[in-house]
Amino acid sequence: MDGLAIAASLKEIREATEGGFVRSIYRPTRHALIVHVYAERNHRILIAPRHAAIHLTELDLPNPAKPGAFAMLLRRHLRGAKLIGIRQHGWDRVVSLEFERRDAREAQTYELVAELTGVRGNLHLLEGRRILGSAHRDRRNRPGEDYASLRPQGKDDPSRVTAERIAELLQSEAPVHALTRSIDGIGRRTAEDLLAGLTEAASPAEIHAGLRAILTHVEAPDAHAVADQGRATFYPVAIPTEAYATFWQALDAVSETVTETEGADEESSIRGELSRAVTRRKRTLDKLREWLESSEEADRLQSLADLLMIHHAEIAPKATDAVLTDPRTENEVTIRLVPSLSAIENAQRLYQRAKRLRRGRPHVNARIELLSAEVRLLESAIERHDREEEIDPSVFDLLPQKKGRGTATTGPESKHRLEIEGFRVRIGRNAKENDRLLRDAASDDLWLHAKGFAGSHVVIRRGGRREIPDSVVREAARLAAKHSKAVGERRVEVIVAEAKHVRKPKGSPSGLANVRKGDTLTVEMEGGP
Repeated sequence: MDGLAIAASLKEIREATEGGFVRSIYRPTRHALIVHVYAERNHRILIAPRHAAIHLTELDLPNPAKPGAFAMLLRRHLRGAKLIGIRQHGWDRVVSLEFERRDAREAQTYELVAELTGVRGNLHLLEGRRILGSAHRDRRNRPGEDYASLRPQGKDDPSRVTAERIAELLQSEAPVHALTRSIDGIGRRTAEDLLAGLTEAASPAEIHAGLRAILTHVEAPDAHAVADQGRATFYPVAIPTEAYATFWQALDAVSETVTETEGADEESSIRGELSRAVTRRKRTLDKLREWLESSEEADRLQSLADLLMIHHAEIAPKATDAVLTDPRTENEVTIRLVPSLSAIENAQRLYQRAKRLRRGRPHVNARIELLSAEVRLLESAIERHDREEEIDPSVFDLLPQKKGRGTATTGPESKHRLEIEGFRVRIGRNAKENDRLLRDAASDDLWLHAKGFAGSHVVIRRGGRREIPDSVVREAARLAAKHSKAVGERRVEVIVAEAKHVRKPKGSPSGLANVRKGDTLTVEMEGGP
């Protein structure tokens, strides 16, 4: 979500939850938080800083049996508190949720700051300006210190940018990049949507008008899920979409990256990667087929638009709906309106949606055919994997090529080639080196990896010796945990297996390995939360 999408989502959150009381808080995964708020009825707010997401949700996310230190901190200070305000820092991807908790006659205020900035995103609980705790360790913000906000980016306010300024930005060879770099709140996807369908001769005034139209939907979201791309918008786009009553429902429909729990052996199970790829495609296929089933929707939308054009003079300005009589059937029809648009502009909006529906059918049919073929190929690969047969390398082109598999550390070579009680230990510094360590390992060498986290492979060279002492294995396990994304956890499970039981499938992404047989060892982390 970019800044504009966050603003549209916050409007829905405010309307539903401001003035309500916190009933519960939990973290279904390391990167997502759920805040239960009661305001006339139960609502759930999903906050996922590292997925740049915040919205109301009805997703059924698991509540872990052990809540974790940060969740416990939030419960201690915020359970029973009143949600008194939600504000966005300009158009930036930083949001503050303000709470008030009364104890006897005193009122204490807290602020939960969500930095929805993607891979470096974080959550901070503040009392005044003082940090009580954070979801992830942050050198910029340590517990007990005053909160240091993100630096302002100095971009143009999208509500005030002029057509002349847009003309200046379009002089760039990369107009999408120029818009995202210079106008606050606009991400790459929004910039691409803004420029989509325009000819090279499109005037800055047209683009400026398009931006103004998108801004009107911040206050009146017209929600869509773009099934083909796995994303949601709060404004109509010129490609096949599925309409939703609310923006948060559209976001729920595409929130697979947030809702997938971090299963065991995520980094070492090729079967898990294949299964997730099948699930993603089947989910998209369902959405595309539902879209096709609404083939008569275009005719209905055009009929509503025709009615608006016929009766536009009778419709009061800023009306939220219009009850009109269809001259063909003599039946009354209620049409939902965007109050900020005139009756004619509302009709034009419906005409455009009808046109997109008709234009999208060939594209959707072709996409369904392609995805169905990919599902068959992936399911065949899973069957071959289960029979321990070779998988066609082309299958791995269908898997997401994850960046940063393993830990891309750049320290001295000695830190990654060391001895423990006379045993040589090697630590991979990046995904390619992880592959090389496994490839060069002897069949009876021990291979270790933090379970459920991206990180370095660690190999203990047996060197012809029959036994490796437990103390050596445990120290190597600590190194595997330390050189992984599990940093900050109190306890980490580490997979321990002989190298002969670990295999990198041919053609699979760098750093991916499949463990056929192994044990797990739990290690304590120094300085955990």
